[in-house]
Amino acid sequence: MIDKNNPEQCWISLILRIAVASIFAVAAYGKFAAGFGNYAASMTGMFKDSVLPGWLLMPYINILPFAETLLAVWLLVGIKLRAAWIFTAFVLLTLGFGMIVIRQGAIASENYIYMMMACLGIYLSKYDKCSLLSCCSCKK
Repeated sequence: MIDKNNPEQCWISLILRIAVASIFAVAAYGKFAAGFGNYAASMTGMFKDSVLPGWLLMPYINILPFAETLLAVWLLVGIKLRAAWIFTAFVLLTLGFGMIVIRQGAIASENYIYMMMACLGIYLSKYDKCSLLSCCSCKK
């Protein structure tokens, strides 16, 4: 359902949700397609000389593909959208921080741009009435 008082904001939010969800879906797919062991070994190798401790890094590496999958689905479904955007911003903040730690400034910059998109999503979430539940309730 489109918010009749703010249709532009609703459409912008919907397009933003699809764009960011597709980024997360492709990122998660790449990690699973490479093989979970290969992905984990690659990430561990990237961070082996960093200041981040292994006890902190390993759970994050193991959870990340599942979190990216969850975010892709959550953003597309649109239920509890503000919470989805806040979680998205947090994940992107941690990804950007990790890239700064290993001196990958270009990748960190991309993550922070995505984080700004998530912040826009947080703002626009109050206008976005398009969710799986609203679509289902329209049919009744």
